[in-house]
Amino acid sequence: MTVLKYLLLSVTRPAQLIDKRQTVFVMGVNLCFWILGLYLALPLEGIYPPLCQTGYTISKIGSGCSDIDECGEDRHTCGEWGTCHNRKGSYWCSCLQGFHQEGDISSMCVDVNECIGAGNKYPCGQNGTCWNLEGSYRCHCPPGFTTYGNNQSRCQELNCDPFATQSTPEQTLPGFDSLLSLLSNNCLVLINSSGLAGATEKTGEALLTVLANVTDVLQLQSNGQGGNSGKVTTLLRTVENSIRLIAPQLKENVSRINTSHTEVEVVVRRDRTPPRGPVRLTNENIQLDTTWETAIGDDTNFPGFAFAILLSYKSLQTLTNSSEQLSSRVVTVSVSNPNTTNLSEPIILTFNHLKSSDANTTCVYWSDDGEGAWSIQGCASVMSNSTHTVCSCTHLSSFALLRGIQENKKCRQLQLVMWAGASVALACVVLSLLMTLWCRFVSKKRNGGSRPEQHFKP
Repeated sequence: MTVLKYLLLSVTRPAQLIDKRQTVFVMGVNLCFWILGLYLALPLEGIYPPLCQTGYTISKIGSGCSDIDECGEDRHTCGEWGTCHNRKGSYWCSCLQGFHQEGDISSMCVDVNECIGAGNKYPCGQNGTCWNLEGSYRCHCPPGFTTYGNNQSRCQELNCDPFATQSTPEQTLPGFDSLLSLLSNNCLVLINSSGLAGATEKTGEALLTVLANVTDVLQLQSNGQGGNSGKVTTLLRTVENSIRLIAPQLKENVSRINTSHTEVEVVVRRDRTPPRGPVRLTNENIQLDTTWETAIGDDTNFPGFAFAILLSYKSLQTLTNSSEQLSSRVVTVSVSNPNTTNLSEPIILTFNHLKSSDANTTCVYWSDDGEGAWSIQGCASVMSNSTHTVCSCTHLSSFALLRGIQENKKCRQLQLVMWAGASVALACVVLSLLMTLWCRFVSKKRNGGSRPEQHFKP
């Protein structure tokens, strides 16, 4: 009956005579009829059930099933923001960034609403307002908050008070008033720009250059003038605050500046998800090893960027006490994590000794308690030889290697032993004196209490 049906169809539609050697394949089955010594290919359109699978068609009489090019027939198969990729019997769509498919891989690309998407309850932070755009979004910040010029970062509170110029002469550092004025103006622009991109175009690079140049001048002026803990604390604290403001504004992923007396490297990562893995920053004499997990801290507060900073001072030879000599350069380490007083994982600093003969070096950091001083708290030496010392520290600050601390410790220990010995000797003398006086007192009391008997002659 099926053959008869196809033969009847051939009467109503003209058939095509094909060369005897040609075979027509339809769905893997030879569909042809031997009539009068020739192969007869029948028109198969309209036959039910269809002889071609979905995604295939018979383009002309006498041919087999061929692939339908969905991408060629309709250039908007995947939508305005998608690209169509044809494959045998089907097709699939790829979407531009900011667009996705709500169905299977062949569905059209539509805009992602980042402001209300799953897991994006606060894409701009709890204090920011999210504006959805076609293929993107933008964050709007209230006054006092900033995205540091990146309109897809979370709004973060920014305090401009640390950049106020110093009012007391003992805290004033030459050249720093002009730098602080620049930073203060920059900070005020950030917290009043509503998070609009372009408000800080190339500002980060310019401020980083100014910071390096001003730090050069201060290092030259500090050497040979004796120790001044207050000014050293102001210098290191101001540099750290300044570079934490500058780093999020840098446009490049890696920024390096190497001047006569200052060397700085800043690594920045920007993404919607926190970066992972190791971070290594290296300059001429110091290497920093840490992780992005340490640099970020709490993932729930990830602002959309992370950075790590290594700034080396080449000419700070003696900072405070002449008996505490530097065996390495001083280096400031900072990251985007605002809580660095007790890191979950320690950072590793590898120092080159200024002199290969340096021995008994100690890992220290600059503590700004009071006027400021070197401290060993939270830092330990992992390995040391005649040329290198590896330090492990559980907090961030400015670090260095000092020589002379071991000798000072031994002297202090000897002094403690001497004072302890003298105290014990003095206590023994006082005790002996008290015992002598007690014995005399007891002896006199006994002699005075029993009078000798008197004998009278009758």
